[in-house]
Amino acid sequence: MADTTIDKPGQKNGGNRPNLADETWKEAYGASQIGPFDYCPRLGFREYWYPGIEVKRVRKTKPTRTTMLGEEICFFRDKEGKVAALTDWCPHRGARLSLGVCEFPGTITCPYHGYTFDGTGQCVAGLIDSPDSPVVPKMRAKSYPTTEWQGIVFVWMGETEPVPLEEDMPPGLLDPNFTGRRYLRVRDWEANWTEPVLQGIDFHEFYLHRWAIFWRIFHKNLGFFRPKPVYQGNVRVADERENAASFRIGAVTYGQAYYPGVDAKWPVKAWWRKLGAPSRKTSSINRATPPTDQAYGAPAVTSTNGNSTNGANGTNGNGASTDVLPANKKLAAGLVLFGKAVQLPSIIYFHRGGPGDVVQMRWGVPITEETVRMWTFNVAPKPKTPFGSFWQALWYYAWRLPSGPVMTNEKEDLAVFKKTRLNLEGPQKLGPLDTGVIYFRRHLAKRARDYQRLGWARGVRREAPVEKVTAKETVSNS
Repeated sequence: MADTTIDKPGQKNGGNRPNLADETWKEAYGASQIGPFDYCPRLGFREYWYPGIEVKRVRKTKPTRTTMLGEEICFFRDKEGKVAALTDWCPHRGARLSLGVCEFPGTITCPYHGYTFDGTGQCVAGLIDSPDSPVVPKMRAKSYPTTEWQGIVFVWMGETEPVPLEEDMPPGLLDPNFTGRRYLRVRDWEANWTEPVLQGIDFHEFYLHRWAIFWRIFHKNLGFFRPKPVYQGNVRVADERENAASFRIGAVTYGQAYYPGVDAKWPVKAWWRKLGAPSRKTSSINRATPPTDQAYGAPAVTSTNGNSTNGANGTNGNGASTDVLPANKKLAAGLVLFGKAVQLPSIIYFHRGGPGDVVQMRWGVPITEETVRMWTFNVAPKPKTPFGSFWQALWYYAWRLPSGPVMTNEKEDLAVFKKTRLNLEGPQKLGPLDTGVIYFRRHLAKRARDYQRLGWARGVRREAPVEKVTAKETVSNS
């Protein structure tokens, strides 16, 4: 029988098994077969707030429509001018409300028979039925709770009472000392929501992003002639919270490595970068240093050429720092962010450096089983001077945006795992590079609010109900 008991950080089944970080690491070295939808719903976890639409897209006289978690939603303005959300399907005969008009302030009128609904979904008039129609008080469209933050409408997709928005928001977006939504990019990706999230916490960079494109030849943190990373050591769970976890790499080997299975060295050609281990340049800023691999009980990684270094300090080979400023811990759900992190329901974090030390957050909103809307925030401390604002904006639009979200994420990452190019239905064998993937699929997913409140998650393969977790049983983040 499938083990579906909710796992808490640092333990499993009430502490009767090893802590989850060590258990995940051991599972990774045993070729795990945990599947993408064993505990993760195909259309996402529902008991959460999700970014739905930008406020400016919702006009006073005309509704608009979007799809979230497989449900088509109609947005319009209620009597107070706030954005209301109803199902797009009229409860009368199933016509699209979004094709109607706002005949009266605070309402939406179906284009088919003229039934009119207010912001709560209650039918308030049947225009061609009669002023005292008997069906009007009996008809209600499904409504979705909404709230607004910095020009974005958030929608509660759950069946239970909504939590305060702050519980689901990345803390860095709520902090007035950071840039919030200023550097935002929204795009629809042709992929199931799980892959962009899990791809964000695995460690594929040394191969997928190995090419000498312009953005990677020149980097302020790396010399032009620099060692080329080949492979990395143990990927470990660096930090855990009730709704989040962060991950880090171990030792990194540079230059070339010999692979006996093919009786050859790789990379075959390394002429454009000097071989040899990089020098450890100390930073002028105080960075948090994670425990060593030995502290986690992980075996040391021996380089074939002796050129290895601990990935916990410095960079991950592409110039992205693998540790984080103490000030930016608050950006990642309170986690110590050593490179990559994930937060329920579908938020990932990367530490990217740059002016003010930028953290990239990517929030995936499932649309259908084959598409996801990616809300990508690049968040940094607010500049203190006009020149600082100008420099930060210049850095983002001239460098970070084209090199990161566009080139790396949309033209390289998505090109590999978009629909028809990735098989999520067949069996998978997960290894050390997939430690974060295993942790999310097996442990963090079962701590989702769907399991805690409902005892299950709609659309998972292992649908045996799990034990509900009460508020008193949840683990404190302190």
